[in-house]
Amino acid sequence: HIEHLQKIAHFHFEKKINKNRCMTFLSWVVVSVTFNGWIYYQSSFYYMSNETRSWTESRRYCKESGADLIIINNREENKMFGGTSAYIGLTDSDVEARWKWVDGTNMTSGLWGPGEPNGYIKENCGVVVDNDPRWPTLFGWHDVLCNRDLQWICEKRISQLILP
Repeated sequence: HIEHLQKIAHFHFEKKINKNRCMTFLSWVVVSVTFNGWIYYQSSFYYMSNETRSWTESRRYCKESGADLIIINNREENKMFGGTSAYIGLTDSDVEARWKWVDGTNMTSGLWGPGEPNGYIKENCGVVVDNDPRWPTLFGWHDVLCNRDLQWICEKRISQLILP
């Protein structure tokens, strides 16, 4: 569904000092499909990794990039990165069977695959699976071992870019 992501905003911060006050302006210009591997779509920037890491290392990568693992809000966002399996920002590692997003909110409705989540206390990290040629019959969200090396998806919301 990359064809829906043909617009990306290239942004830069411009600081101006006016009477000893510093104001920050966020400028948007539509430039191309991607910007340094990040894709812009509906008020967020997304990054789909090409490498694999554990859930914790994947999240660390996102955080170091000023983002976090993706929080999936709807089916459209769930389908954006088809053709693979990737970590999402969902875990039940604090309390078993209480799935939470990386921002601390409870998962209220999920897009779990059939029979998922099924890992009980061993599989505590969420993965989105969509048209992955390695597992052609799997789809939806799955719980997996957090130390498994998989790709991941980072998300940075526009609201995180605007400075006070």
